[in-house]
Formats: sequence, C-alpha cells, structure tokens
Amino acid sequence: MSVGSLGAGSGLDLESLVKNMVSAQRDTKVKLYNDKLDGFETKLSALGSVGAAIDSFKSSVKTLNDETLFTGRNAIIDQEEGNESIAISTDNTASNGSYAISVNQMAAGSRIVSADNLFSSGDDIITTVGGDLNLSAGDDSFTLTVEPGTTLSQLRSQINNSAENFGVSANLVDDGNGNLFLTMTSSKQGAENTLRITNEPTPVPEGSELVSDVDDALESPALLETGFGLDSVSTEGLSAGLYTPLGDEAKDAIITVDGIAIRNDTNTFDDAVSGLTIEALATSDKPANVDISYDQQTVKEAVETFISSYNEMVDVLKRSSAKGAVLSGNSMIRNLQNALSSELMSSSTNTGVFSSIFDIGIEMQNNAVLSFDNAKFDDAMQKGYNDVAPLFSGDSGLAESLDNMLDNYTGSQGMNNTLKESVRRSIDDTEESLNDYEKRMERYESTLRDKFTGLDSQLANMNAQGNYLNSMLEKL
Repeated sequence: MSVGSLGAGSGLDLESLVKNMVSAQRDTKVKLYNDKLDGFETKLSALGSVGAAIDSFKSSVKTLNDETLFTGRNAIIDQEEGNESIAISTDNTASNGSYAISVNQMAAGSRIVSADNLFSSGDDIITTVGGDLNLSAGDDSFTLTVEPGTTLSQLRSQINNSAENFGVSANLVDDGNGNLFLTMTSSKQGAENTLRITNEPTPVPEGSELVSDVDDALESPALLETGFGLDSVSTEGLSAGLYTPLGDEAKDAIITVDGIAIRNDTNTFDDAVSGLTIEALATSDKPANVDISYDQQTVKEAVETFISSYNEMVDVLKRSSAKGAVLSGNSMIRNLQNALSSELMSSSTNTGVFSSIFDIGIEMQNNAVLSFDNAKFDDAMQKGYNDVAPLFSGDSGLAESLDNMLDNYTGSQGMNNTLKESVRRSIDDTEESLNDYEKRMERYESTLRDKFTGLDSQLANMNAQGNYLNSMLEKL
C-alpha cells in the first residue's frame, strides 16, 4: 500500500485516518482467512501423521505376509568365540538337524621360488633374445612377451601390471648374502591349480649376431641353453630356473561332515550339505556341533514389530480424532478403527492347533492396544510352529487380509491421500480468495487516498484564502 504526504496541505492527520479506515475494513476479514489457512495446515499435518502411521503398520504387515519368514533356518554352532573354525549360512531348503563338522585342511594357492644362486640383483638380465613367458594355474593363464635385455625388476613389474593377470603376485626377496630370489604367489586355490611357468625363447637364426651374445650370456646361471631360463618345469633334461617348495603347492580345502571327508577347491562349500553354505575359517582339533532349526527369533521379532507399529498407529488415530482435535469425527479414521477391530477379531479358517493370533500370546487390552506374552508365544512355537505361519501369511492369513484392507487407505489412490488432496485444494482456494481480497483492499485504499487528496487540496486553498482575508483585515 502506498504511503504519501496526505494532510500536508490541510494540516490534518489524513494519513492515519485512511489507514484506520482500511484497517477497520480489512483486518478482521484477513484474520478469518489466515485462521482458516492455519486450520487447513493443521489438518494436513494431522493427516500426514496418520498416513505415516498407517504406512509403518502396513510395512510390518507385509513382513508377516511373507511366507519365507516362517521357513527360514538358523544355524547354531558350538565353538569357542575368537577361535572359530567354520561359519555357516542357511537357506529355506536346509533340513532341521544336527551335524558334526571339522576342518582338516584349508584351501591355499601356490608359491614358486627361483633357484639358489640364480640372481644377485634386480638389474640382472633374464634374457638376451626375448620370448614368451606363460603363467598358468588350472584353467587360468596369461602370457607375457618379454623383450631382449629385460631385467629381473622389469619382469616383476611386467607380471604384476599385466591386465590379464588372474591373481599372480611377483616379488623380489634379498637374503642379505648376495642372493636375490624371485617369488611368485598365485591366489588360485585347489589341488589342480598349482602355478606353472613355461617359456618359449625367440629363435635365433644361424649366423645371427645374437648367437655370440647368447654364448656369452651362458656364463650367467640365470640363462640356460635356451637363452631364457625362467621356467618351473624342467624340459629336455635341463634344470628349471624356478621351483615349487615342498608344501607350497596349491591345496584343496578338506572338511569332515559326520565322518564324511569332503574336498573343495575353495574354502567355501556350497554343495556339501543341502541348504547350507559352509565356510572353512581355520583347521580344527575337534568337530564343531551344528544345530539347524527354524529361525524362531526372526519370526518373534517380526511379530513384536507388528504389535509395536499397530499400537503406535492406534495412538495416532486416537489423538488425531479425539474431542476437540482437528480430525475429530473424521469418517476415514472411524472406518479404519472399525475395520482393524473386525480383522483382528476374525478367526483363521486353517485347521490347526491355533484359531487366531490371540492363541499364541497376543492379547487385546481394554484401551484397544495389543500386548505380547513372550512365554505364551514361545510355548506356542514349540507346540505347533508349522501352524503359526497360516495365522499370518497366505491367502487366508491375517496379514494378507490386513494388507488388502490397508490398500484402501494408503497409496496415491487411498482415502488418506484423497483427503490430503482435498485439503490442499481448500488451501489453494483460500489463498486465492485472500489474494483477491487484498487486491480489493488496495483499490479501496487508493480510492480513499484520491478522495482525501482532493479534500486536502480544497482545505489548503481555503486556508490560504482565510489567511489572505485575515491579513487584509489586519491592514484595515
């Protein structure tokens, strides 16, 4: 709203008069609009809290509606903490029962070492003619093209940096007595996967200048008659430049399950016992006892979460719809409360030892919230574990029924979101009406200013004329 020097001509406080007239016309109506908007925002927030509580409860219902929850297995291993020899994971196909499992041997990769007195420095040239060096372990292999004049250090880097390297690490070890050893370790485990190294030197044509170089190089123990003495397999009666120390061959893992020895090329046994994945962690002096049973603890935790989220939702519904609350008398909340009570009180149609969830330790209190009796639940699980699942999951289970019912209240098409959209439209309409009213008030103020500006001008003229007459009279 514009602010001028209204009243300057007449000397009257016309500016305050205009503001007071506009305020008398505007303030009460604007407050009504703002109060209405505050009410809508409060209602929208309450519906948001209700929706969040319903969504949380629906999530716990979905967990109980998953039949695999009740078919999960749990592996209890009797072994000393900090000295574990095995780890076990299960799937739903595992059979309940007990096993005695020991680890006799861990799977390992292999190691190759250069022969004594073969190298003394990383600058030793390993070939004067070049050639191909092949490294293999089982079905994996890669080949390096070694250039003439390659040093031991350069070969180490070439092996480690090869893009085709399947897990071979080359290192140089100095014994402090003038001997340098080239070692290569392979991460590929399994008895059939010991690292093998062979080489094929580049042929030297008769009469080539390189022949004399080869003859001279034969004085070095690092070069055999082939001119490229790095291999781990002796051929044609020649000594191999590399060898596998006793005990450093690649090994299988060996475990014993109920007296039956089982071999595997890695420390993870996926097929030794149906439904179990057994990981060997360390060799053991005695078997570890393993008990496989239904995972009752996970089921119990899911039921407790279901009860907790239900009670939280009931509390939100009560507070939001209490007398004087913003959602008091809301039909959606009333219908939801009635539907929940009806679903919980329904009996299971499955034949079994339990007819409803109230037979397994869940109880309905006078204030409409649920409670949980741990001892009664544990007893029910022992008496009829297989009859617990149908109470919750499956086509006729409580969770399935609740999930379908809650679909009417959640999601973009649910009643809660429909109500929130209605409130948002009311907010938009009210804000638009408020903006229109504010514009009318601006026009009203502008009209008043125009009228009082004219009045101010007339009064100014009258004051001027009066002053003139007074001055003339004083002269007379």
